[in-house]
Amino acid sequence: MKMLVIVFRESLVEQVHALLNEYEVSAFSELQNVTGKGVTGSTSQFFLAPTTNRMILAAVADQLAYRLIDAFTRFRLEQEAAKGDSLFPLHVFVMPCEQAV
Repeated sequence: MKMLVIVFRESLVEQVHALLNEYEVSAFSELQNVTGKGVTGSTSQFFLAPTTNRMILAAVADQLAYRLIDAFTRFRLEQEAAKGDSLFPLHVFVMPCEQAV
């Protein structure tokens, strides 16, 4: 099992949810108004600011994790090509996951 940590700008919520739905990911935790600083810049601390991030934590089977990573990679590359910018605000991290309780 893998834990995917998906961090993205609030403005991408519909596209990210669509990808999760496409791959039948029906169980995840979602954090709204996530702030921080990274390669795509700082996020605002104001409620529902355009630069606010969201974070989704999804524990999925290994095979599904790799399929999702491929899907998010394709989505990010398409968006970067369309915008002509390689600093697209979508990041996916993966780590081993074992349910303890």
